[in-house]
Amino acid sequence: MKFLNKLIRLKWLQHSVFWMLSIYAIGSYFSIAIALFAFIDYFYAILFHIPLVFLVYVNLRLLIPRFLQKGKYLLYVLFVAVDIALAYLVHEFTFEILLPVLPTEFYMVSFTEWQVLVNIFIIYLVLTTLLKLSKSWYTLQQVEKEKVELELKSLKMQINPHFLFNSLNSIYAMALVKSEKTATSVLELSNLLRYMIYEVGDKRVSLEKEVEIIQGYLDLQRLRSDASTEVNFQIEGDLKGKMIAPLLFFPLIENSFKHGVKGVSDSAFVHMHLKCSNDQIDFSIVNNKGEIDDMEAGQYGGIGLQNVSSRLALIYPKKHEFKVEDEQDKFSVHLTIKL
Repeated sequence: MKFLNKLIRLKWLQHSVFWMLSIYAIGSYFSIAIALFAFIDYFYAILFHIPLVFLVYVNLRLLIPRFLQKGKYLLYVLFVAVDIALAYLVHEFTFEILLPVLPTEFYMVSFTEWQVLVNIFIIYLVLTTLLKLSKSWYTLQQVEKEKVELELKSLKMQINPHFLFNSLNSIYAMALVKSEKTATSVLELSNLLRYMIYEVGDKRVSLEKEVEIIQGYLDLQRLRSDASTEVNFQIEGDLKGKMIAPLLFFPLIENSFKHGVKGVSDSAFVHMHLKCSNDQIDFSIVNNKGEIDDMEAGQYGGIGLQNVSSRLALIYPKKHEFKVEDEQDKFSVHLTIKL
């Protein structure tokens, strides 16, 4: 199958098939032999294609790239007329000068009226131009698709190291004080990394699985947080059968712990709410504003908000709403996604 797909994409094969079908069609149209498409019809059709080949490739290689695709439409129409005139001269040369000197037992003349000939030229110009433009459009769509996929992969790769860096810092802090929670934290981190490395390669993942991993991440954060830190996650609606882009909520949750819980001993909180309906997902998160390093001042949210915003624009264009509220004592985000 792969070999067949590669074979179909070969330009020389595409052009060969086009001209073979064209020779058959022209030969049938101008057939004069008793036996349909005898040698004389082949021979005449091949000669008839000399001006057609000239006409088409001047259009494909010169006129379309230099004028039509650059928006120079008036010049394109002007040079198309010149192309048709030159193709007509090539036709006359083929049958009036070239054919008589060829060693052939057949005596042939071009019996096609000039009006019919010009109409055939125009049909071939229109047909090959449409084929060229449709192929260029398809190629452009493929390039744009690959560009989007590459950008999404790049954004997803930003999440893993960022998340890993924060988690390892937390575990390191627990290890310094020889906390009994260290081993459990390593196990939770292992489960999260297994999901991120092996299970988020698809464009969409189960919302149930995503929520399960979020719960694991929250358990990891609770292990290293102060007992007074309030962390809750409310879920409303049926998650079954819903699919979502992987790791979309993680940067937001990471930020809530990084910027909220940090540096606060008795009033830290992270409140999350996920509401799921048949055609919409609503996710909101509110956290207190903790201490901010000098380097983070004025950039509350950091890489997380930028990452989520960029991915939403690529994955859910015109199907999402992303709101951020930065108040004096709390920070909140609200995300709505149309399924």
